[in-house]
Amino acid sequence: MSMNLTAMVLAGRKLWQAWLIGVAAEIMWVVYGYFTQQWGFAFFGFIFAAVYLRNAYRWRKQDKEHDGSVVV
Repeated sequence: MSMNLTAMVLAGRKLWQAWLIGVAAEIMWVVYGYFTQQWGFAFFGFIFAAVYLRNAYRWRKQDKEHDGSVVV
C-alpha cells in the first residue's frame, strides 16, 4: 500500500520512474493473490502493472522528445 502511495506522489511530480515503483507494488499483490488463492488480486495486479508499464513507456518517450526537461 505504501509503495502505491509513493508511486502516486511521484507521478504527481511528473517523474516517469513512479510507474516502475507502481509495477513493483503490483507484483507484490500478484504474489499475495497467488499464495492466498485470491485470484482477483492476482488478475487485477497484472492489469494495473500493464497500465503502469504503458504509462512509464509513454512518459519516458515524452521526456526524450522534450530533451529531458521535466516540469516539477
